[in-house]
Amino acid sequence: MRKMFFISMLVLLAGVLAACGGSAQPAAPVESGSSRPVNIQIETNPSPAMMGDMELILIITDGDGKPIEGATVDVSADHTDMTGMGMSGLATEQGGGRYSINANFSMSGNWKISVYVRKDGLDYKEDIEFRVQ
Repeated sequence: MRKMFFISMLVLLAGVLAACGGSAQPAAPVESGSSRPVNIQIETNPSPAMMGDMELILIITDGDGKPIEGATVDVSADHTDMTGMGMSGLATEQGGGRYSINANFSMSGNWKISVYVRKDGLDYKEDIEFRVQ
């Protein structure tokens, strides 16, 4: 009797769990003409990016391509192949949506540059893959 009760409870529990499970919904289609709220391009001086001291220049625009001025731009860089190597700091506004920060890339290889843009309720973060020679 106990064995039959135990089996019945397992079957009932399996049915309840199956009924509670949701199906995956397809991702919403991206509307044509829509874009990200912020676009970030990175240039370096010297170019191409080389190991050692270098200037990162960030060109930051809104979804319509207009420069974002007067923002607070925090930048951090982490070596993706060697944890513990990184840098961070506040970029200086240069005008016209351009911000710069001096960095020392102590090792060549793959880096992840994280850029945080904050201005008047805008709080945007983007991770950018970056290669140093």
